Amino acid sequence: MKNLILKRFAAVILLILLGIASFADLQLFAQETFTTATITTRTGWRVLPVPGYAPETLLSLTVGGLYYFSQPDGDSTNRLNQIFGGVQYTLRNQFVASVLPELYFNHENIRLFGQFEVSRYPDYFYGVGNDMPESNREPFTIFRAAAIGSMWFSLNGQGIRNGVNVGMYFDFDYQNVIERQPGGLLDRTGADSIVGRNGGLLAGLGLSLNYDKRDRTVSARTGEFVDMRLVTYSHLLGSNFEGWRGTLDVRKYWTFNTPTAESEGFANTLAVQLYADAMTSGIPFFRMGFLGTTINGAALERGYYGGRFRDKTLGLVQAEYRFPIWWRFGGVVFAATGNVASTPSAFDFTTLKYSIGAGLRFALVPEERINLRIDFGYGFATQTLYPYVSFTEAF
Repeated sequence: MKNLILKRFAAVILLILLGIASFADLQLFAQETFTTATITTRTGWRVLPVPGYAPETLLSLTVGGLYYFSQPDGDSTNRLNQIFGGVQYTLRNQFVASVLPELYFNHENIRLFGQFEVSRYPDYFYGVGNDMPESNREPFTIFRAAAIGSMWFSLNGQGIRNGVNVGMYFDFDYQNVIERQPGGLLDRTGADSIVGRNGGLLAGLGLSLNYDKRDRTVSARTGEFVDMRLVTYSHLLGSNFEGWRGTLDVRKYWTFNTPTAESEGFANTLAVQLYADAMTSGIPFFRMGFLGTTINGAALERGYYGGRFRDKTLGLVQAEYRFPIWWRFGGVVFAATGNVASTPSAFDFTTLKYSIGAGLRFALVPEERINLRIDFGYGFATQTLYPYVSFTEAF
């Protein structure tokens, strides 16, 4: 165990150096346009390799491009439009190609976000429930082609981040289990079979109610974010599965003292997130809620392998304190607790899964708050210590 931790630590150090080197000449790719007394336009692009590490992927490398541009009204305080496209390959032979647009229209009164992905993803399955032993682990490989996204509309006409928004949500996710362990959990048929064991198309439409007062969508320092979403999956849309899913995501950010200058990258910030996810029994295992990091890097309790604990109901709370250290370096400490259950009424508070951790940040592009993120998370329930290397904050 000690040697494994040392190897992971060495891998993280290597990735830190690679990440800083990847961005050493980052500003050479920025293309700033003109500035006058009334108009400020920011536009640019990045083409770069992005190293990463997570327990679900081990070492990974993403080669991609990011194009960003300001909105046509020229307000420098508005959020930037951005389109990211990239290809990721990992030491576990996982392949992910994705395009992620985030666009704003009509003076920031409309927001469009999308996730378009094709992947081949070897992974481990532990079963469904909140008490899955390590001995349950079995390999499987899934092929995925997905188009998921949302569009928000400001109700008061003062911008997405200045009040309540309503939105539409679409979710078309085809996943095919192309490899599984003979005689394993995913190979069972009959009454004991896992929903979605053969894969299939999950197709749904939904509505969302949203409140967004964050100063930035990336590495927020102040404000609140609340997103409530209800999605129905139906055979009428071509779905192989039917059911409902409700999601609640609440975040709050406080900045203490006088924030450091943007050029220095960091401020004393407390971030808290409450996340809950509940669905009916018809939703397949590959879209159930789980603790850990997800395929797109979302951190829902670092310190646990993503999918070790999965079920139709998920609830967690996590908090993180972020602080400047020196120059472009910052640090974080974080803690979380959560659990999964078959239904909301079956949620067991006596078997909560706790985790703690700490990390280091390096401000790669301080004015846009693009940071290299290095974390170590420890999960008490499984006694596992995992390193993570990624970009931007966990939530």
